[in-house]
Amino acid sequence: MERLGPQDASFLYLETPSVHQHVGGVAILDPTTAPGGHLTYEDLVRVLTSRFHLAPRFRQKIVFPPLAAARPVWVDDTNFDPAFHLRRAALPSPGGRRELIDYVQRVISRPLDRTKPLWEAYFIEGMEDGLAAILTKVHHAMVDGMGAIDLASVVYDFSPIPTVLDPQKWEPAPEPSRLELLAEALRDQVTHPVGSLAHLARQTLQTPARVLKDFTDVVGGLREIVGGGVLAPPSPFNRKVGPNRRFAMVEAPVQTFKDIKNSLGGTVNDVVLATVAGGLHRLLRSRREPTRDRTLRAMVPVSVRTEDQASALGNRVSTFFVDLPVGPMGPKKRVHQISEETKHLKDSNYAVGAEFLMNIGTWAPPTIHAMAARLAARTRVINLVVSNVPGPQIPMYIAGAKLLAQYPVMPIAESMGLSIAVTSLAGTMAFGITADWDTLPDIEFLAAGMEEALTELRKTAGK
Repeated sequence: MERLGPQDASFLYLETPSVHQHVGGVAILDPTTAPGGHLTYEDLVRVLTSRFHLAPRFRQKIVFPPLAAARPVWVDDTNFDPAFHLRRAALPSPGGRRELIDYVQRVISRPLDRTKPLWEAYFIEGMEDGLAAILTKVHHAMVDGMGAIDLASVVYDFSPIPTVLDPQKWEPAPEPSRLELLAEALRDQVTHPVGSLAHLARQTLQTPARVLKDFTDVVGGLREIVGGGVLAPPSPFNRKVGPNRRFAMVEAPVQTFKDIKNSLGGTVNDVVLATVAGGLHRLLRSRREPTRDRTLRAMVPVSVRTEDQASALGNRVSTFFVDLPVGPMGPKKRVHQISEETKHLKDSNYAVGAEFLMNIGTWAPPTIHAMAARLAARTRVINLVVSNVPGPQIPMYIAGAKLLAQYPVMPIAESMGLSIAVTSLAGTMAFGITADWDTLPDIEFLAAGMEEALTELRKTAGK
């Protein structure tokens, strides 16, 4: 048994019938590079099933201890059946972008089955121009953004020649009984805090200056967070959400963002945020909402993975709260305002304080941890999420088919109906916009607004 970390467990506690906490992606593939010039469902299954041993979570499920005595644990699924998780679908004619999005919206509106390993993959055929797609759903308790990229490196090849690994014999460990789960949970509740305190005491005696600095950094980070104001500004995205989702896609070459960054300053992520802010400005203006001097607060996840955690699953993130300027202004000014704010946040201890808050559940009993997570989700702390997950910029293949773009799917919160993520893989920045069905009926207008904002940024940069 392996117990979930505090961040991982939070995504389980946050889940309700209307709020599904899975992430995922829509991978667009060119099968002409595969052997014979086509990709079949059987080809995909053969490659994926040969690699399950490289990521044990594929064959593990979550079990909750009795009486909520501790956080849940990962255990082997003794009834694991790949056929349940690897599915097949076909789009109606003409199999274009609209038909693909309609299918994606229906699939991501359904929760994952908690009695089985928390993932699904759909091979989508019938697309125009001979393309194919793979839609994945993975519970956020299992993986974060960078973890998803690491998982992709297990699934994808860097050559069009498919690699089918030798089958590995797998003997699932017996599922623990309720009594065993309870005994282990009680043991963990006693030994974990004691062990942590002992570790802290040893650190304090051996390196008191380092401990003092860490404590000072955390306090400084918490001061930065509180100083920015606890509540985010009012927005049309902060409302009670339903179970159904809308989805939209935007893409551009990675080089476009690099060119803009090189010309206007800041970072690639600052250009991403400026693109989102410009799109939000156009959306609000189309709704006849005031925008002058207005900001919307975005939660921007930041990976805190160390090198030795590069291939580990689970969540290892901190976060920034960035106030996006959505008022009328030129593209250059928007980038500069965002760049100045993100630079200040990076230079401060903001991320340290945020990570401390996100991991505070380490010390809390599961019931209190769950209540705190739900309370935070119901409070207007942020208006939206904007996540940027960089990946390898070299050609990638699955079963020989070339990856053209990977559009990420994000969860939303109980009272926040908009999440935007971008994945840069194989030279393409692919945005996935996930929203509550009723909160954003004009999601396509937001996508078009982001495309217009990026065009303006590119023209201003002279590219």
